[in-house]
Formats: sequence, C-alpha cells, structure tokens
Amino acid sequence: MKKSILFAAALCGALCVNAQNLENGHEWVDLGLPSGLKWATMNVGADAPEAYGDYFAWGETKPKENYSWGTYAFTTDGGKTFTKYVTNAKYGTVDNLTTLEAEDDAASVNWGGTWRMPTIDEWQELTTNCTVAWTNDYNGTGVAGRIATSKTNGNSIFFPVAGYCYETGSSLSSEDGGCWSSSFCMNTYAYDMAIFTINIVSKRTTSRYLGQTVRAVCATTTTALENVEMAAIYAENGRIVCEQDFRIFDLLGRDVTKMNGSLNGIYIVKCGEKATKIVAR
Repeated sequence: MKKSILFAAALCGALCVNAQNLENGHEWVDLGLPSGLKWATMNVGADAPEAYGDYFAWGETKPKENYSWGTYAFTTDGGKTFTKYVTNAKYGTVDNLTTLEAEDDAASVNWGGTWRMPTIDEWQELTTNCTVAWTNDYNGTGVAGRIATSKTNGNSIFFPVAGYCYETGSSLSSEDGGCWSSSFCMNTYAYDMAIFTINIVSKRTTSRYLGQTVRAVCATTTTALENVEMAAIYAENGRIVCEQDFRIFDLLGRDVTKMNGSLNGIYIVKCGEKATKIVAR
C-alpha cells in the first residue's frame, strides 16, 4: 500500500541537493553532521520529497493492507510473545537484539547499497545539529511537515507529516506523524521520530505493529587519503592507532570511536576530511 501525493511540479526551494549525490540510485543530502551520515531526500517508497511513501510495521520490509498484532511478522499470538527482538523472557526467547538486522530493515531491503534506517541516536544527532521549522505548505505542494536545515552548511530536507496506519485504516493527519528508527525500545515498542505541528519530538515509543514511514540514511565516506601518511595509521590487537586526531566508523556509517580496543573487521578511519579503510583484528 503506497500513500503518496502527486503534483505536476515540485520546486527546488528549501532543498539544497546536488543531483550527483546518489547512493544506489537514490538521492541523499549532506547536513554536515558530526558522524558524516547522509540522509535521503525522501521517504522509502516516495517519488518526491513531499510524497508520503510506503508504510511499514517496525521490522517488516513490505507495506500491507492490515497493520495489527494479528498480521505482525514477529508474533504468533497477537502480540503477547515475540519471535525476534526480545530482551525480556516474559515476551519470548531472549535474543537481546536492539537494532534491526539488515534483513528486517525496510531501507536496506528496498533500496540496497549502504542505505539503512537510522537509529534513534542518529535521529537525535539530526535534530541537535539542525533547526527544524514547521510549514503548512511545502514549496506550494499543499503538504505540511517540517524542514530540517543544517546549522553547519545550510542544506535542508523535508519531512512530510504523514500520519500512520492502524489495522485496515489510516490517519493521514496534517498535524502529526512519525518515522521509524531502527532501535528497539522494550517489549512491544520501538523508537520513532514523532513530527507534530507545535514541535518535533526526537524520541518516542510506538507499538511495533503500527504502519509508519521510513526515512533512510547512508554512509558515503570517501576512501581517499591525501594528507595522512599510511604509516601513521595501523591496527594492533583490535585497536586502531593514529598519530593524529581521528574518528572510527563502521561500514554502516556509525561512529564506533569509543569502542576502539575491541574492534574486529573493516572500518573507516577519518582524519579531518580525509579517510581510509583499515582492518582491525
């Protein structure tokens, strides 16, 4: 089920996006965030920034006609117990998974490449580093929502207020809506970003079975390294060592600098605006 609004034309207006900023065919915008993470210019399933796109239950990768515990992928008893993403034995076999795996991530499955759903901390990073202003009429399209504008470089993206889907109905309110994060909360809930007329809430818990929109993020870190000598960066016993100030990101674009000393795999090490891949064991 695809909920979208079509218009004859859309103005460029508040979006400051280079047409070459593509990841696997989908456009992203650089908001100058500390993590370097890039945000998609529209929702998954949408064909324009003002379109709502598809609605997904948390952890499901396809839209559907009925959003309820009876149709939710990870329960067989109406939401009493769950088969995945369980941290309390009262609700099923504990797996302690608190972030969606790629196979359950609507952005990863539908868009491919390095696209994925943002964690709730990454939503918080966006709202902290951007001003988020309400509009009743985005670029003359008649769609209400919020424009997030970077405090660093002035680039912007639009989040339409798209309501949610409940059972076989929907609430396409022009006053409230939400976008999922990939972060599990507890028991029957996951975190999302709530978008309201009066303010934008960076963290909210919502029942997993509800249908909500998804905004994707991607990692586009360059692997070119120009001003840092390769010999100055090395890995030893799961720890990355560098003679200059640096930050470490995994291949999903997540900042794992604080984990240095327990790393295993391929990482991106950034020194200023330059970066390189390094293998830590």
